Amino acid sequence: MANTLSIHDAVTVRMHHHGLWSPLGASAGSVVEHFVAMQAQEYAYALWSTAQRRVRQSGVQHEVPEAAGNTAADLASAVDHGEILRTHVLRPTWHFVAPADVRWLLALTAPHIHRGNDLYYRKTGLDAVTLARVHQVLAVELAGGRHRTRLQLQAALAAAGVVASGLRLTYAMMHAELEQVVISGASIGKQRSYALFDERVPAGPVPDRASALTLLAERFLATRGPVSVKDFAVWSGLPMSDARSGVASAVEEFPGRFERVTVDGLGLWWEPAAADHTAPPHPRVDLIQGYDEYVMSYFESKHLLFTPSAQRHEPAATLYHSVLIDGLLAATWKHVITAASAVVHVATLRKLDPAEMSAVEDAVIDYGYFLGKPTVTEWLLP
Repeated sequence: MANTLSIHDAVTVRMHHHGLWSPLGASAGSVVEHFVAMQAQEYAYALWSTAQRRVRQSGVQHEVPEAAGNTAADLASAVDHGEILRTHVLRPTWHFVAPADVRWLLALTAPHIHRGNDLYYRKTGLDAVTLARVHQVLAVELAGGRHRTRLQLQAALAAAGVVASGLRLTYAMMHAELEQVVISGASIGKQRSYALFDERVPAGPVPDRASALTLLAERFLATRGPVSVKDFAVWSGLPMSDARSGVASAVEEFPGRFERVTVDGLGLWWEPAAADHTAPPHPRVDLIQGYDEYVMSYFESKHLLFTPSAQRHEPAATLYHSVLIDGLLAATWKHVITAASAVVHVATLRKLDPAEMSAVEDAVIDYGYFLGKPTVTEWLLP
């Protein structure tokens, strides 16, 4: 019979696994590698998700030394230098991925993503001949370490007789990513760019599909637990049959490492030996972005993010990103940035006491150090 874990303990374990209450490593690349993949379609916010897991914010938050080497510019530099790569993988959407994980992840998930994209390939006229031509043009344009923006590649395709814009260009470029032709390059001004896959991704062995599925499940359980099989299926974008197979194989391959546990009536998997049940002093505030892995890693058990009084009813948040207090959703936020400063608007979802409001304002100051400019809180109270 499965053991029972309280919601408080489950949230505490997750917050440590996610690096929000424990640092995951000194480098940005090690943070991304820990997660296997971090959702990153909102590029600037994804940099923040990575940065906030590199340092331990202890008691006194807003200290300048804690932000040293961990600003938005520092994280963008890690992407530019290829320590972190950004490509379409999993569901699919943009993800940050460590270079060592890109090949086997794409080998595992690309066939399934192609099947899901097939309707759009056909609707936009991207048949096999056209896609082969796209790949050829991109390979020539990016050869020799050249990095090019989307607009530059669009122009190169047009010059070669492949007219592509809007949805057609989106799926042409995604196909090239999934086929390991292109991947993220260095920024050019304020624009993201593409580079040749083989010039940014190290060569290495690619496990067979069954082994790759086991590896993905094992790393998901170890870094997100307690989780359900359905959580894994939705996060990975793979069919439930694959999710069940991957989890079962991971549990079998590592006997005694993963165990079933009941949390709020749900049967979940976790790694008890690696679990930390120690919560930081109240109130602990974490500003996380809307696509943070703490949100996107869960589906069936996502309600554990919400306060006990509304666990199964996601609040109608007025702003997009989440303010966590002690690991639970208490408010939402968004930033408004100017050349000289930034304002973080915070909309509360429940009444906050003075200590909680002060801790939120301290967390906003920390975020300002990441942005590299003075940042203040503007409250939107009910």
